[in-house]
Amino acid sequence: MFKTLKSLFRAQTERPEPAPSEATFAAGLPLGMAPELFEGLRLDGRVRVRLASLAAYSDTLFAWDSDSYRHIAAVGHVDLGQGSHLVRFYLDNDTWIQANVEHQQILEYKLFDFYRVAHLSDVEFDQLINASDKKADQPGAQTLTLEATDGSARRPSYQRVWGDAASLWSPPVVLEEQVTTTERIVPRHVTHHAMLYERPIEGSERMEYVLVSAEDDGEGGFMRVDNLGVDIASVDIDAV
Repeated sequence: MFKTLKSLFRAQTERPEPAPSEATFAAGLPLGMAPELFEGLRLDGRVRVRLASLAAYSDTLFAWDSDSYRHIAAVGHVDLGQGSHLVRFYLDNDTWIQANVEHQQILEYKLFDFYRVAHLSDVEFDQLINASDKKADQPGAQTLTLEATDGSARRPSYQRVWGDAASLWSPPVVLEEQVTTTERIVPRHVTHHAMLYERPIEGSERMEYVLVSAEDDGEGGFMRVDNLGVDIASVDIDAV
């Protein structure tokens, strides 16, 4: 889980100011951060994540091909303040690696898959993040159930990580992300209204996560994205 982020995200409902325009990227990374800090991960690089051991746990919905190298097509940066950052490496197979950075130290990595994506109108987006009658599957609900996409009847339940554990609903966390791609040097700004959920993988010390995000790309596009993920270690990452 994002252990060090819980205090930063506690009851954060106001939209923070966008990152300063002078915070430009080098190799897709924020200033002061080099690829060496991220096991060599960089914009336009390639990476293989070795997760063959995960196949032994049939309980997980998350699946991964450990043999293939993937192109890093974009890099995202979320400045959390107080020396804390999220750096995201978006791969060409609709997955992404997230590094949790604090004072130039990597605390943890997670690997996420864009498990389920729904495009929304501006009205639907507003209802998702601002409606007074909160529904069970909205970002911020106490629990979340996810349906398997492999045709099975599995519907595992995940517990909310951020917010008051006793509350039936907690406001999503607002994250402001700057995204640099191989085709666009000027970073694109994306606002996420996000909530993290987790459950233990049976027989494993790993956790499986769902990061639900209502996204505003700043260009008139709105989406709800359910990202399915697992913890990975630095030794799992082979970047070139």
